[in-house]
Amino acid sequence: MNRERGSALITVVLVVFILTMVGIAGVLYMTVEDRISGNDQLYKAGFYAAESGLRRGERVIMDAGAANVVYLDTMLINTAHPTLDLGDGGYDAVVLHDPSKGTYTEFYGVQVPLATGAANQATYTLYVRNNADDPSGLATSNQDQKLNLIAVGSVITPTGQTITKILEEQLNAGGAGGGSRLMKGNNLGGTAAAGIK
Repeated sequence: MNRERGSALITVVLVVFILTMVGIAGVLYMTVEDRISGNDQLYKAGFYAAESGLRRGERVIMDAGAANVVYLDTMLINTAHPTLDLGDGGYDAVVLHDPSKGTYTEFYGVQVPLATGAANQATYTLYVRNNADDPSGLATSNQDQKLNLIAVGSVITPTGQTITKILEEQLNAGGAGGGSRLMKGNNLGGTAAAGIK
């Protein structure tokens, strides 16, 4: 009878141990899934911040180009901030500013509103560079009214984690012959509209 109780006790201990391990594995699995879901939301927020910046930059470049094509050359010169090198062999990009306005307006670290109660901070910075196929062959002189617009969207969590998404598109700001003014997603000498980081 004692042997039966001893074997029953061992069986119960093994069953409890196995159930405990299954429970711990389930908790770990759910924790990993929650982290993946949270990171996915952060990546989406970074993408949407960059996308928001692209839409704003498109309007600034199109309005400036329509006002005076000389403004396009002026946009390519900005020494207030470090340049952005995308490592693709193209020109370095400078922070976009709007020379068509009376005041100096630049788009560096622009806050993006998030949902009420969101603890994360989202920003975008807009950069502009001359397209690699420009006839001038210079970073600061634009002859074909095409510019590459780069939006860097960032999300910073309360713990200091930073998620960055970079989008680039090429715009035809008009000029002789008009042409398509907004060319979202086209890759005409740029790196295309794609997340890079």
